[in-house]
Amino acid sequence: MHCTTRLLRYVLCVISGICALGGCLLIWYGAWLLDSLSDQQAVMGMDHGEDLAAVLCILLGIVVIVTSVFGSVAVVKDSRTLLICYAVVLVLLLIIQFVMVSISYAASRESLPDSLRQGFDDLWDLQHEGNSTLNTYEEWLHCCGRNSAEDYLHLEKEPPPSCCLDQDCSKLLNLFMAGCENKFKEYVSGKTANFHSLSWFLILFEFAGSVTTCYLVDSIRNHRDRIRFYN
Repeated sequence: MHCTTRLLRYVLCVISGICALGGCLLIWYGAWLLDSLSDQQAVMGMDHGEDLAAVLCILLGIVVIVTSVFGSVAVVKDSRTLLICYAVVLVLLLIIQFVMVSISYAASRESLPDSLRQGFDDLWDLQHEGNSTLNTYEEWLHCCGRNSAEDYLHLEKEPPPSCCLDQDCSKLLNLFMAGCENKFKEYVSGKTANFHSLSWFLILFEFAGSVTTCYLVDSIRNHRDRIRFYN
């Protein structure tokens, strides 16, 4: 029994260390997300909540690290109460990260910002002249129209300079053919891919940590009950 308890302590310490490493990576990801915002996005207010997501990742990373340290202290003190608290916090973190991953995954697949949707609506409005909103996205993402540059041709509109490389439409090869809807979704998917992988990694080890903690608490209780029985 004592050997089993000691082995569970070692396993839990390793899991706590891995979770702490994952927390450091979350902080790094949040800092990278903030740093990756282009000046153009900042000036035009097109961060699409990326700054908020970055701050949430940093805060989550800090909480994961603190929780891992707390778990290590609970193991060293051999306290059932602290270990139970640690297991509960791990489960809460697991749920929070699962919700964040679900929201992030849905956003990367379906969600479009209201400003871009408005730009698409204006594009199909034949009475609307100019489209500064969509033009901004075209210049930023190197795209043209909603589905492709052919949208302008179907509507008998001339592709704006924002649809061309360096706003030079004198050469046909400078025209961006990709549509802005797919380009934006690719942009969001690229930004969230690392977060999804890291979150699933942490969720797996947090689940393993909570299960191991429960076994350790039970092992400590049985060990102490046995000592009392023989004494």
